[in-house]
Formats: sequence, structure tokens, C-alpha cells
Amino acid sequence: MLPEQAGNVLLRILPLPVFENLLKTLGVLARPLLLAGASVVIIAIYGVAALLLARLWPRFYGVVLAALAALATIVIALVGMLPSDSTVGVIIEVIVLSGTVLLVDRFTRELSLFTAVDNDRRVLLRNLFYGSVGLALVGIAYANVRRLTTALAMREGTHADTEITNVNDFYVVSKNLGGDPAVDGSSWRLNLPTRSLSYSQLLAMPAQQLELTLECISNDIGGTLISNGIWKGPRVSDILALTSVPPDAVWMLMESTDGYTESFRIQELTPDHLLATHLNGAPLTAPHGFPARFIFPGHYGMKQPKWVTRIRFSANDQPGYWENNGWDERAIVKTMSRIDRPADSAALSAGSVAFAGIAFAGARRISGVELSWDRGATWRPAALQPEFSPYAWRFWQLSASLSAGQYQVSVRARDGEGTVQTSKPAPTLPNGADGYHTITIDLA
Repeated sequence: MLPEQAGNVLLRILPLPVFENLLKTLGVLARPLLLAGASVVIIAIYGVAALLLARLWPRFYGVVLAALAALATIVIALVGMLPSDSTVGVIIEVIVLSGTVLLVDRFTRELSLFTAVDNDRRVLLRNLFYGSVGLALVGIAYANVRRLTTALAMREGTHADTEITNVNDFYVVSKNLGGDPAVDGSSWRLNLPTRSLSYSQLLAMPAQQLELTLECISNDIGGTLISNGIWKGPRVSDILALTSVPPDAVWMLMESTDGYTESFRIQELTPDHLLATHLNGAPLTAPHGFPARFIFPGHYGMKQPKWVTRIRFSANDQPGYWENNGWDERAIVKTMSRIDRPADSAALSAGSVAFAGIAFAGARRISGVELSWDRGATWRPAALQPEFSPYAWRFWQLSASLSAGQYQVSVRARDGEGTVQTSKPAPTLPNGADGYHTITIDLA
């Protein structure tokens, strides 16, 4: 689809600060608006080109316009093409677009040449033409609505009210402007260098269950692009034992149905690294990577591909999709903390105020959480709830007696190695946000 390919090209050339600001401003609307915007721009450019060519080369107007449409489609497709895109599909797209231009030009010329005697024939051809265009527009609109609906499925998570996040409340982030893939489990295969596994064969392997918090590298301070779930699937080490790993291999290279790519150092794999098939006791849903996705403790979600189809090995690193767009290669989770209760700008009664929230440091765990409501002059330790899992977020709470007034309340966490979360603000690009989450409350 040309608008989707054009959108992918735009994502590649946008400066990272501009991209980050668009994400923050538009949120879940970023993808569908980019797709719709690309469509509008393409239509506008086509209209301007048609007017100019009609004036400059009226005799060869149709042929020249068709050639330009084909050339533009080829260039955009080549630049924005993903590994999963079909070359045959691009050729068909070029033929259809250029052929449509010639067909429209032929019809308009024929209609303009008819005399009054040919009125019945002209009406018939005009109706056929309008009917064909109408059917085409309905088909295109249906496809675009489906794509836009899927794109809108990108959603933020919710505030942590329970240990395990309901699958329907789990955050979803995707690179796919035109919608995520729908994989058929019966025909899906995990391709390894020396063999392939079907979905049923993958399910038959010994599985491990792991509670793990997943966080997006785009999660801002106080953001909700973070959720906690129970993942289940075979160990990655058991998967690799089924194939031949070259002795000089340093990197495991992963590919997904949607063309997403990632790499991971083989020596960093542990028994807790999974190829998950289930989330919270049920098979993965399509937005979360059905039929299989990687779970790598300690790393942001970008390092844990969904819809996996292939594993290869290499002595050299081949940076993945987001790394090629300026994001950090390692994507190690930074220490974060968040105040979930009370809400920012809450108006409360003076006296006892109950604070609660989460803290997370990936594989480093959490050893302490502190709050300050005097702009960092003093910090009060919060009570930590028992650890759910070495890789899960940790709940904290603190009750304090506060007099009437306005307070700015900040939170910071300490990881299991004793390192305090940094106070210096940093944007999400390129390796995750830094800084303290701060809320304002008014007590009367």
C-alpha cells in the first residue's frame, strides 16, 4: 500500500527529536494520522501533477502521468520496503496505479469526443465508469478503515491496581502504520537454520512460566507504557538446542512476520529467556504477538519481538529495526518509579494522605522507594510490598499527615544494586527516559 510505504519513508527521514515530539503530542493517534496524512499528500501531489501535465503536454498527458505514477511508486516502495514485503506485490501495485491512470485518461477522452447522436452510448460508458470508480473507492475505503482501526489498537496501559495486568489493559506498541499482521497458527512456522517448528510442535515442548513486567522504551516519566503479566513458553536455550549453532556465532538474529528484526548476544541468554506462547494463562492474542514472541528479562520491549518467524546466527551484529532508526542497541531497562495514587492535581482534605505506586528496574530488582514533598530537601522511605518476581514491578505505599496547602510530591527508587534513580531529566530517545515522577496535590 503506497500510503503505508510513504509513511515508513517519512519515519526514516524524520529527525529523532521531531519523531519523539510527535509521539508525545499525538499518542495513539500518531500512526493512523500519519497513514491518513500520507494518503492526503499523495492525492494532492497527484492532482497538482495532473494539472501541470495537462497544460505542458496535453497530447501525451495520460502516458506521462502514468509513467510518473509508476516511477514514484517504485522509488517509494524501494526506500520504504521491509524484508517481509513482496516484490510481486510492488510490481502489481505499479501496474494497477499506472494502468488506472491510463484507463481514466482514455475514458475522459472518449466521453469528450461523443456527439449528441452518441448520447445513449456516452451515458452508458459514463455510468460504467462512475460505477467502477465507486466500487474501487469502496474497496479502498474498506481496506483503509480496517488498517486505521488496527492502527488505533495501539494503546497505553493502565495504572497498576493489581499485580497482574489484564490482557485487555496491557499496553500495545507497534511500528506498523497499516495495521499488525494476523498470523494463521496452522500454517505458521518457526524457521531455524537446520529445521522448522510448527505451532503444535512448539506447544509440545517443555514450557516455563515467568512473571515479567514489560516496558516500552518510549515510556515517559509517569507514563503507562508498562504492564505486568505471566508469560509461558519454551526456553530459548531449548529452541537453540534443536538446531546447529555455528561455533563462531556471537549474535542471534530474529525476524518477524511484519518485517521487524532484532539481534541478541547468545552469551547473554539465560534459562529465563523464553519464546512465549501464552500470556496470563491463555494463548497470545494477535496484538501481543501470536503465535510466539520473545521475552528477554531486563530489556525494553523493542528487544522482544512479536510474531517471530525466523532465528539465524551471525558472528557480527546486524542492528534491528528500531536501532536503525536511532534507538539504543542494548535497550537495558532504566530504574523508574511512578505515583499512581493520588492522581496529579487532586484536591484532598488535609490530614492523612495515602500515596501508592510502582517501581521497576528490570532484572536489577527494587530495594527501596522514597518520597519527597519539600522539593527534595528530605526524603521519606515508603513501605515495599513483597516482591512478586525478580523481573516484575514492585508496589510501594506511604501514608503521611500533611497540613493544608499545595504540595509537589516526587518519587525515586533504588535498584537492587543500591543505585538511586537519577534525577536529571532525559527524553525517551535514544535509550529511555530519566527523571523523577512528580505530581501536584492541593489540601484544604
